[in-house]
Amino acid sequence: MVRKLALFILFIGLSTLIKGQSRVLTIQEYMDQVLAHHPVLYQSDLLRERAFAQKRIARGGFDPKLEADWDQKRFDDKNYYRISGGKLKIPTWFGMDVEAGYEQTRGEFLDASDFLPDRGLWNAGISVPLGRGLVIDARRAELKQANILIEMTEQERRLMRNDILFEALETYIMWQQAELFLEIAEEGVTLAQTRLEAVKSSFEEGDKPAIDTLEALISLRVRETEFMKAEQAVENIRVSISNFMWVDGFIPLELEKDVQVETLSLERYDRGVNTIRLRREAVLNEHPSLQLVDFKLDQLEVDRKLAREDLKPDLRVEYKPLLNVGDNSLVGNFDPSDYKIGFSFNYPIIQRKERGKIDLIDVKRKETEIDFAIKRQLIVTKMQNLEINIEQTVNQRNLFTEMVDDYARLLSAERRKFDIGESSIFLINTREVKYLESRYKSVEASVKVLVNRIKYFYVLGVLEDYMNE
Repeated sequence: MVRKLALFILFIGLSTLIKGQSRVLTIQEYMDQVLAHHPVLYQSDLLRERAFAQKRIARGGFDPKLEADWDQKRFDDKNYYRISGGKLKIPTWFGMDVEAGYEQTRGEFLDASDFLPDRGLWNAGISVPLGRGLVIDARRAELKQANILIEMTEQERRLMRNDILFEALETYIMWQQAELFLEIAEEGVTLAQTRLEAVKSSFEEGDKPAIDTLEALISLRVRETEFMKAEQAVENIRVSISNFMWVDGFIPLELEKDVQVETLSLERYDRGVNTIRLRREAVLNEHPSLQLVDFKLDQLEVDRKLAREDLKPDLRVEYKPLLNVGDNSLVGNFDPSDYKIGFSFNYPIIQRKERGKIDLIDVKRKETEIDFAIKRQLIVTKMQNLEINIEQTVNQRNLFTEMVDDYARLLSAERRKFDIGESSIFLINTREVKYLESRYKSVEASVKVLVNRIKYFYVLGVLEDYMNE
């Protein structure tokens, strides 16, 4: 009930955020929402639960076991035999098994080796591998693999969070671009409307020909078409933003029209990029994709140790002291000369199967090492390319910013010439088109700077860590 109430409060809060008064959905709020509630990240939590379930299964190989058996034969009013017993077996991490049990037999036709005192016998002892299984066995290998799997799962979760966060942030930045494009398109419509009104007034006063009003009207229609396209682009990107807005991984949210995008600083995340450059190797070595390959090598090393253990002879020694049940108590006197001892030995002579396993593991290890080298180099190449792209896009952004100012001055000068009759509608329209194009390109360049910076974090697998830089 408490959980449902908390979810309800959270949902109301988000509804206020999305449906209430007009406000800005900051990139931090958006990022927190995605990381806390996106269904893909809920799925990533299931990977962790699966890994811990695998570890629990592996730990089951060390669970103590109770065993019991009872066997009886009666025929022709004769009790041929009745053999019963039970034992507790405790596996240990060192390959040794500790056992304790009780046996009792009755009957007229028991095998001589099965005869026991009337009240039965207690036994306790150990079973120790002296060859194969002393260093590592299947139970220990399975538990080690389960622990490595947990570490691998954490890296897979990091990759999933990195992927979904990059998609969400790139969409958010595209939302900002679409809104800025809409502002530019709106300015273009305003300029065309102002010029049309001015030309109409000049025509009515006899200063301009009628053809100028037609040209100004056509220019306005073109700008209005561009504005409608920009509006459509904004609506489409807002729908895409809604795809990342969820509650509890199951309830999708819809972004309403009065929610606005945060205008991101063009210098944002610059410090994070510079920080990574200073500690590039350390960041690269911590990359989740490379960590995954490292853990695969660890798994193969466990497999190799287990395979090499199979080259040893299977020699197991078992020793169990025996204790007679006393007449007046459950435990009689202990005599060190009463015991059971034995050993078993097994050793394949040629060992083609065992050596073949080792060869196969060695091949897999080499393949994995090559895969590691390839992945690392791909990351390094992408990182270097992005560093170049970031530098170039920053320069381009600065140039386009200057071009916007230059075209604005040209447009202002052309208007003054038009006012004194030394220019034409065609030239003014051309100046306006160039001015608006430079503004579009300036926005595109600025957006590329931001996208390249977050892509830089994404490629290195540290997007979530550096988003607050």
